Amino acid sequence: MMRSSPNQMPATRQSWSNIQPMPPNCSQLSLQRAFTEQEFERICFGLIPEQMEDKWFIFFEADTLYFHRSWTGYCIYQLRLRQEEANYTVVDALVNREPGQYSGADDSYDERLLMFLIDSFLLGGRSRLPMPGHVPAGMVTELHHHHVIGAGPRGAETPERKTQKGWLWRWLTRGLSK
Repeated sequence: MMRSSPNQMPATRQSWSNIQPMPPNCSQLSLQRAFTEQEFERICFGLIPEQMEDKWFIFFEADTLYFHRSWTGYCIYQLRLRQEEANYTVVDALVNREPGQYSGADDSYDERLLMFLIDSFLLGGRSRLPMPGHVPAGMVTELHHHHVIGAGPRGAETPERKTQKGWLWRWLTRGLSK
């Protein structure tokens, strides 16, 4: 999902065909975060899905960073940034609360997930996918991971993820080996 080449063009609204606006039914998140000028430049580049398993399309326009689900085009998050001296600060963060578009209802989880998406997909860091309180640990973790972020950033294969994939693969194929 991460850009494979630094020569790739930045994501724009026109880079993806089915994007939808943020619905009126949304919540304000109490997100506080500042980004350096270098981080802001990377954030503005956005993210264009490369394959079917990539779940997010992210682009920056005017002063707002938009996060859309790639398959449905639904806008899940909007993050407005403002320059304050040498940093860019979050001044407004919205999350979709339209039940037919997004089933999330936990502001705290959405704040953590939004920061995960920025840190992992736009800034190239390696942070842990936050888990909502209702998802039990174990095999379900990998299913949740795939549901939320799909394939994940290229090269993000860690020993922990390989072990989780092993659990999932063994569980899914256990009936085939008999």
